[in-house]
Amino acid sequence: MLKMQRVLAVIFVLCIGQSVLGQGGEEVTLEAELSRARAYIGDVVTYQVLVRGADDGTAPVVEFPAGVVAEYRGASSQKFTTMRSINGRQRSVTDAYYKHQYLLTVVEEGVIVIPAAELMHGGKRYVSEPARMTALLPALSEKDRIVVTMPDRAIYAGESVVAHVSWWVADQTGSLSFASSMFPDSIRVTPASPAGRSGEEHQLELFGQRFVAYVDQAIFEGQPMTRLRFDLVLTPTRAGSFDFGPVRVVFTRQDDFSRAARMYAQSSVETVHVIEVPVVGRPAGYAGMIGSFRAQTDASNQQVNVGDPIEFRLLVSGPEPMIGLEETLDAQKLSDMGFRVSPDGWREVERRRNGERLFATTIRATDDQVSEIPAVKLPAFNPDSGEFETFASAPIPLDVRAVRSVTLSDAVTSSPTEIASGGVQRSELAMNPSLLWAHPEPESLRASSREFSLWGVLGDPVWIVTLALVGGVPLVAWGARGAARRSDPRAVAIERAWKKAKRLHGKGDDVGAIREYGGAILGIEPGSLTGADLKHLEVSQEIVARSSAVLSESESVHYGTLAEGHSDESLLRAMRRDLRRHGAHSKTRRARR
Repeated sequence: MLKMQRVLAVIFVLCIGQSVLGQGGEEVTLEAELSRARAYIGDVVTYQVLVRGADDGTAPVVEFPAGVVAEYRGASSQKFTTMRSINGRQRSVTDAYYKHQYLLTVVEEGVIVIPAAELMHGGKRYVSEPARMTALLPALSEKDRIVVTMPDRAIYAGESVVAHVSWWVADQTGSLSFASSMFPDSIRVTPASPAGRSGEEHQLELFGQRFVAYVDQAIFEGQPMTRLRFDLVLTPTRAGSFDFGPVRVVFTRQDDFSRAARMYAQSSVETVHVIEVPVVGRPAGYAGMIGSFRAQTDASNQQVNVGDPIEFRLLVSGPEPMIGLEETLDAQKLSDMGFRVSPDGWREVERRRNGERLFATTIRATDDQVSEIPAVKLPAFNPDSGEFETFASAPIPLDVRAVRSVTLSDAVTSSPTEIASGGVQRSELAMNPSLLWAHPEPESLRASSREFSLWGVLGDPVWIVTLALVGGVPLVAWGARGAARRSDPRAVAIERAWKKAKRLHGKGDDVGAIREYGGAILGIEPGSLTGADLKHLEVSQEIVARSSAVLSESESVHYGTLAEGHSDESLLRAMRRDLRRHGAHSKTRRARR
């Protein structure tokens, strides 16, 4: 009996073990493969890694060699169920795998070894086998020529210069690629369209960057030929002499019998001499900018009160990549010139024009003696003259008006008894907005209190008359409400601004309409109002976002023109509706009551 129990226990343990293995104990495996074992330089080859046994689609880690340029194209998954015999019994088993795919552009000849793909799963490391392929150069075209025109002088480290590339095409070609061109690591190369943009446009890609080349007809060595032109912007990072090139193109060409063949053409190798920027004569604030630049500034308003926000913008034009520009700019310098600057400093505004960088910040004049926004200075080294120069914007004149601040010395702290005995009258207090009303001390309030008597109140003749006329209370309240509105300067100003905003909208000046109405609500000069100020309106987030976007678009996209932009009357009416329900209009009425 005991022996039988032991046998049953062993069978039970074996069943449990098989069940666990069937549910989640499957080993993770990685399988890497290439779509081709041999490829020409410039060809695109598919590399994929199959991951089996993992419960998620985490991509494996692959360290691709310099001979290929890799692009990850994502993962796909698949599940399938099969019948397997487990311990003599047929069971259904579900298998799943993830397929991770990469596109590899071959850029170097020779044997290219792709190291093992690695994946961490469940605290364990899994690897695949390495993958290999042979990269070959196709046949060299003797009829095609690639000419690279380099600067005829030494280049300064950090300077950006342009090399002109012309490919003289001997015959009709297709499927061309410049990806196998050879450039030193010490020179940053950026493809760009040529300055003279004439001819047929042709889209190309280099280093993952798309650009437009131009195809035209010209004379080369006395013969008319097709020419493909583009530029390369070179930015050396350190001094020395470096081999640049060859610039190589691999393409497909058909012969007279319509047979396609892969071929290539390449330029000669050029030597680039790079020297350091001089140390002697460097001006204060120099941070590595090289080239000739232009700085333009613009302010949202030139007539402001002390403390009013001013949207201050800076447009810098010059050769890319403008190395050292961010280090050169320091908006906080304006703090020493009578301005309070946004803690964020300069923020870059997205701009799609090459050779231009647009920045913006918010500043506020702290003194009515401030007469201008000073020039923004950009110290740089001019390689054409070989000297340091400081490029500066023009100062912007400001008209800053003083604003009186209310202090504790303006407060009236007299008790009601002292006022009644000949002190400051409450009517005078209401006429002088700089004076503040203060309640008396709690002890004096408690000492002057008396017991409440309902019969005493009802016996007052004033109350008797009031109760008799209770039917006229709604009419009196309506009249009092209208009178309160007419006597409240702020409410009157808001209503006047609303009417003016509608007139501006009718003339097509939608930005001006929002400035006028929003400025009245927030108590800010309309010309000083910015998109950021509208976020303080007590309205819905949707209306804040829409109205702020209208002003922000005018401030950034239409640089220097503040009266452009578009909204619609529904936005103005939605803003007014929310404000009357939750915002400044309601507060005005409550304050009067």
